[in-house]
Amino acid sequence: MGSNPHMHRDRFGQPITAQSARAVELYDDAIDCMFALQPGSGDLIDEALDLDSGFALGHCAKARSLAGVGDNAQARDYAARGRDLAASLPERERRHAEIVSLVLHGEAALDAVRDHAAAYPRDAVPLSFALGVYGLFGFGGFKDFRERQVELLETVAHAYGQDDWWFLASYGWALVEAGRSGEGIPMLDRALALRPDNANAAHGRAHGYYEQGAAQEGEAFIEAWLPGYDRRAILYAHLAWHQALFALQRGDGDRAQAIYRDSIRPAVSETLPMFTMVDCASFLLRASMVGCDFEAAQWDEVLRLIEERFPKPGIPFVNTHLAMVYGGVEDHEAMKNLEQGVARLLDEGKQASGSVVADICSGIAAYGKGGYRDAAQVFRRAVPELARLGGSNAQRDVYVDLAVSASLRAGDVAAAREIAKQRWTRRAGHLDDAWLDRQCGGENRVSATKAVAWRHRLLPQPKPP
Repeated sequence: MGSNPHMHRDRFGQPITAQSARAVELYDDAIDCMFALQPGSGDLIDEALDLDSGFALGHCAKARSLAGVGDNAQARDYAARGRDLAASLPERERRHAEIVSLVLHGEAALDAVRDHAAAYPRDAVPLSFALGVYGLFGFGGFKDFRERQVELLETVAHAYGQDDWWFLASYGWALVEAGRSGEGIPMLDRALALRPDNANAAHGRAHGYYEQGAAQEGEAFIEAWLPGYDRRAILYAHLAWHQALFALQRGDGDRAQAIYRDSIRPAVSETLPMFTMVDCASFLLRASMVGCDFEAAQWDEVLRLIEERFPKPGIPFVNTHLAMVYGGVEDHEAMKNLEQGVARLLDEGKQASGSVVADICSGIAAYGKGGYRDAAQVFRRAVPELARLGGSNAQRDVYVDLAVSASLRAGDVAAAREIAKQRWTRRAGHLDDAWLDRQCGGENRVSATKAVAWRHRLLPQPKPP
C-alpha cells in the first residue's frame, strides 16, 4: 500500500480520504452501529485507525463513539485530532470535521450544520447532530424545535429517497414528534423493515404508539423487540422505560415497577448517567402520583447517582429532573441550592430554555412542600413553554402530569380535567378519563395513608408496648 492517501466513497456516496479501502468499510460499519444505536462502533473504528492512523474522519467517528459512552474528554481529543488532520482535505471533509469538533467542544454549531446540509445533504454525520430530542435543536431552547427539525429534514429528503433506514428513522420520528404521526409511522415501519435491529427506529415507533394513544400495542411492541437488544446498548434502559410507562398508564403499577427494578434503575442501567437519571426521576415521580409505593431505597439510589455525576446544575432539561429527585427525597436544602444555581445560570445566559426551567423547579419545590395551589399555578403557566426544555413529548408529559396532580391536590378538579383533556384530545389519547380517574385515586390514597411528599412513603408506626 502506498503512503499517499486515496479517495474512496463512504456508504452515503460521499468522497472520503483514506489510505485503506478496508478502513473505510470499517468506518461505514461503525457509523451504521452508531446510527442504529447498537454497541460495537468503538472497536470497529479502532480497527480502522490501526490500518490508517491518519484517517481524519475516522478520528471524528471515534470521537462520536466515545461521546456515546460518556467519555467526553477523550472524545474532544479525537475530535481535535480529526479536525487537524482534515485541515488540508477537500471542503466537505474539512467542514465535517470542524462540525464534529464544534459539537463535542460544546460550541455553537447549528448554523454550520444547516449550511453543511444545504451543500452536502448526504453527509449524514454532521446532519445527525441537529436531530433527536437531545440534539442541537432539541437543547437549543426553541419553542418550535420539532418543526425546525422537520423543516431541515425536508430540505434534504430528496437526497435519501425511500431506502435509507437511517434517514427514514430520523425523519419518521421527527414527524411523529411534530404531530404528524400519520406520515411518520410508515417511515419508521419501513426503516425497521430495512434494518430490524435499528434501535433508533424502534424507539421512534414506540413514540408513535404513545402519540396515537395506543399504550397496549406500544407495550407489546417493545416487549417483542427488546429481548434481541443488548442490555449494554445505549437505548436498552430507555426502551424499557417506555414499556414501564405504558404499563403504568394502563393502570398496571405492579408490572411497571417490576420493569423499573429489572431494567431501568441505576444499579442495572448500563446507559449514560444522564439518560439513567432522567428516566428514573420521571418514572418514580409518575408512579408515585398514581399511588405506587416505592421504598425509600429506590429514591435514594437515584440521589446517589446525582451526587456522583451531577453535583451542580447544567442542562435545563436535566435540572428539572434533579428537582424531581430532591423533592422525592425531601432534600429541601439541595432543592434551594438547585433553584439558586439555575437562577445564576439564567442571569449568565446559560439556560437556553429561558425562565421555564426556573418555573418548573420552583413548581416542584412548592409541590414537594405541600403548596399545591402555588405549584398548580406555576405549572399551568409553564405548560405552553415546555418545548423549550427539549426532550420528547412523552418525556415532557411528566410536567403536564404534575400540573394535573397539583390541581387535584389543590382541590381544583375542573382545572385538572381541562389540562388532561387538552392533551388526550390532541395527542396521547390513552391519558384520558380512565387515566385521570387513576390520578384521582392516587390523590385519595395519598390523603388516606398520610404519605410523605410524593414518595407515598408511609410514616413509621410506633411499635406496640
